[in-house]
Amino acid sequence: MKRSEKRGFTLLELLVAMAILTTAMAVIISSFTVTLRGWTRGGEMLENLHHGDFVMEQLVSALRSTAFMHNAPEKYGFWLETGGGAFPQDSISWVTSGTAFMLPDSPLANGLHRLEVTIERNDQGDPAVAVRAYPHLAEFDELSSDTWYVSSVVQGMAIRVYDEEDEQWLDRWEDTNAVPSLVEVTLFMPPIEGTGDPVKIARVVEIPVAPAVANAVRFQQEDEEDRAAADEDGERIEREAEGARPMPDRDESEQVDAPSRFEQRMPPGALR
Repeated sequence: MKRSEKRGFTLLELLVAMAILTTAMAVIISSFTVTLRGWTRGGEMLENLHHGDFVMEQLVSALRSTAFMHNAPEKYGFWLETGGGAFPQDSISWVTSGTAFMLPDSPLANGLHRLEVTIERNDQGDPAVAVRAYPHLAEFDELSSDTWYVSSVVQGMAIRVYDEEDEQWLDRWEDTNAVPSLVEVTLFMPPIEGTGDPVKIARVVEIPVAPAVANAVRFQQEDEEDRAAADEDGERIEREAEGARPMPDRDESEQVDAPSRFEQRMPPGALR
């Protein structure tokens, strides 16, 4: 009876095979983890950008629908207040005719209204985009409204306005009876992994009514300058007219002959 020549793996071969299998599994798991993490980050990034794009589009729509009336500039002016925190927390307010940010059942959505957009803490204590709306002709002391929160993903907002005279961007707007021509809006969202640079979305918005406002202000200044120049010309003409009036005639007994120029030039003692 012949003995079978088949034999199994040695212990060394089994150890080598297990080491190779373990290394391959580690590589596969690591690659899967990196891919899953990247997928998750991409999803969070898209979600943040979706929130940021929505808030930005609403802001752009509302700013481009800015309304301004020259007979009551104090009611239609643009307001800007700066604030700080982990991210910039500026606040802006202006009169608009659009429906951006407005609730469907709001009675102000169908006409002119003053809109205020800022960053405030919501009911959960997180920074969020807060919106309020007021009647556009209400007095400043009468401004009161409910607050609704649009997005808690957008946690910061920075506003700058363009100064046409100095040709530079400013983070303050002091002319509350006018409207800027260009507004730069930057929205801030927290970094995906908790550390690093925040996610930012920036946009420059042109306000259509601003050139008309600027021209009206310039024309008003030019009219005032023209009136001042006309008043100065009138005073000058009056002074010239007064200086050109003839002197009253004197009585012959009071008239004294003045020496002629030739007589004035004669040396003393010369014959006259």
